[in-house]
Amino acid sequence: MNEIAPKKRIAILGAGGLGVCTALELANRGYHVDLYEEHSAPVKKASYVQEGKIHLGLIYALDKELHTAKEMINGALHFITYLKRWVDINPEEIISTPFYYGVHKGSLMSPEEVAVHYNHCSNYFKEARSHFKKDYLDLFESLEISRLPDSEIDSVANPDYMEAIFKTTEYAVEPRIISEKLTEAVLAHPQINLFLNTKITAVSDQGNGLKVHFTRDQNPAAEIYPEVINATWNGLLAIDKTMGIEPPQKWSHRYKFGNKVLIPLKNEDLPSLTIVQGPFGDTVNFRDRGLFMSWYPVGRTGWSEDYRAPEWDNQYSTAERIDVFEKSLEEIALRIPAIRNLKFRPEDISPVGGVIYAHGNQDVDVADSRLHTRFEVGMRSFGNYHTVNTGKYTIIPLLAVTIANKISGKTLS
Repeated sequence: MNEIAPKKRIAILGAGGLGVCTALELANRGYHVDLYEEHSAPVKKASYVQEGKIHLGLIYALDKELHTAKEMINGALHFITYLKRWVDINPEEIISTPFYYGVHKGSLMSPEEVAVHYNHCSNYFKEARSHFKKDYLDLFESLEISRLPDSEIDSVANPDYMEAIFKTTEYAVEPRIISEKLTEAVLAHPQINLFLNTKITAVSDQGNGLKVHFTRDQNPAAEIYPEVINATWNGLLAIDKTMGIEPPQKWSHRYKFGNKVLIPLKNEDLPSLTIVQGPFGDTVNFRDRGLFMSWYPVGRTGWSEDYRAPEWDNQYSTAERIDVFEKSLEEIALRIPAIRNLKFRPEDISPVGGVIYAHGNQDVDVADSRLHTRFEVGMRSFGNYHTVNTGKYTIIPLLAVTIANKISGKTLS
């Protein structure tokens, strides 16, 4: 490898959304970045397979202190602005239709309780936008939320299942398009070396640097760096443990299917609808780019409290994945009948899944589960070793710039 001034050379472990954005930001500040990824391509796991919602805190109504809502809104206001530091992107071309929120019968919260939370989110949005001087997705100046009359619930969902429907101005972005653009950027950057099919096995403190141990093509190797950022996801805790670092609290890894159907849609074909509060699901209408659909009780197929999640991606056959898709579709169709009218072929279905790491080891059907919060996120530093809990896709660009500010000692707006 090239000889680089020590303070300007850094290793980033994990080329998911956060690892790639952080690598691009540090490289733009003059760092030479070695970026390690255990899979065959960057940004093809959690940041690729999920629904792409740029959260405004609405789904986190069980965090009564608003910590998570504020974290999400802050991240959402920076999402596109900071993403444009690294890629050329037009948000109007990649956003979904605006989200409805449906309060399911048997929800952990009443419609009235949810409405109070939504009002708090709207008020904080105003404060944060005024403070940061940024628009949501560089497009929207306010967070608008209104409850539909009960007589109009059936225009969105089946009233046999829904107590209330709220119309909002929250959106998702198509994560696959962002993945493609970030991949192009990281491959083209002259100060980033991307090492694929390289699994990190440990990091050890050598006194004069941090040794990153890895296997590539089943061959063990190691490289010493003055500074290391652990931005892996399902490997985060296992790598930290090799440095003697334990998680700050109990945790869980989940495997969740996020099914895509790659057919063009019109706005009126399917609502973008998140069903709350508890173990439910959602649909996302990405117009010409298709739809996303998940149903949690069927699609959450894996649960682990080990330091490293199982290799769930490799455990499901195509037939098993299609079975999850079909069972999820059946449950969603009961609640969102419009999905039954869509015509698609087997080859249009992309039944992919991804790992979710989070604090908390009780599932989302428990009201006080820590899975209903996502504010204890970000970077913990132990000398020159830094470990990062990404939290949610929404905060990735803001978190990447925040990490780069701490590493470089410079604060850039």
